[in-house]
Amino acid sequence: MSSVKDVFQEIDGRLKGDPAKSKEIDGAFKFVVTGEGAGTYVVDCRAVEVREGEGDGDVTITVEGPDLIAIKDGSLDAMQAFMLGKVQVDGDFGLAMKLQQVLA
Repeated sequence: MSSVKDVFQEIDGRLKGDPAKSKEIDGAFKFVVTGEGAGTYVVDCRAVEVREGEGDGDVTITVEGPDLIAIKDGSLDAMQAFMLGKVQVDGDFGLAMKLQQVLA
């Protein structure tokens, strides 16, 4: 994985590749990416799409770009990143627990 945009393009492809599974997640994740690759993205599992830019989510995940890439490529465990303070969660924590289904 080379960039934050690549992470979200892959997630978008994964959602659209299995829309029924995506809709089972029944929520929207707002990602606020800081540092390298900064930007805001909404991963909307109900609408089965990823949008770049401001929008609403049921849970907001704040993470630095390199940490997001590391979580996506498997070199950083999402739960460990949360425990270390590398990932901040605001909103529906139950939905946040499904984050691995979106990133995996």
